[in-house]
Amino acid sequence: MDRKADARKKIQLGGLIVKAGLDYMHPQDAYILYSMLLDCRNTLENKPEVKKHWARLGKRLLIGENN
Repeated sequence: MDRKADARKKIQLGGLIVKAGLDYMHPQDAYILYSMLLDCRNTLENKPEVKKHWARLGKRLLIGENN
């Protein structure tokens, strides 16, 4: 991945933090977000059925924002 594509990916992922309303957190609290994401990754690895649930819910919420 080139630098421009990598930067775009990081900006888009950061945008999800904003959309989720978690951007109020101070950068010093990044360890909280990091552990939340690791917990989600762990859940996805141990309970693959959750991925479909989260995908449906996330898609509905993101599409709903555009209407």
